[in-house]
Amino acid sequence: MHKQNDITKVSGHRHSGKVQCKASVREPVIAQKISRKLNMTEDIIAKAPVIYGYGDYKVCVENYRNILEYTSELVRIQTKTCKIHIIGSNLVIAYFRVDGMCVIGNLKSIEYH
Repeated sequence: MHKQNDITKVSGHRHSGKVQCKASVREPVIAQKISRKLNMTEDIIAKAPVIYGYGDYKVCVENYRNILEYTSELVRIQTKTCKIHIIGSNLVIAYFRVDGMCVIGNLKSIEYH
């Protein structure tokens, strides 16, 4: 049974009867316990975003859900926990796969929303 704080009704949409569950406070604890048992890192178990920066010209993101926006100045990425904005100029998605993606160009900033 879910507590009132754990669920949010989706309204104004054709599937308004569906319920979305917010991340549980216990989720990091569960991921930590599972990662110890399986000898895997927590970020893999929890599907937390992992970002690798290579100077000011390349950034790679693992555990992303989808690409929300893609222009030569902005790449917006949805992850399980937040949105990531990669801001710069001449941005190009070098590759994207199910498990990760890389953006190259003149990077100015990476923001978490």
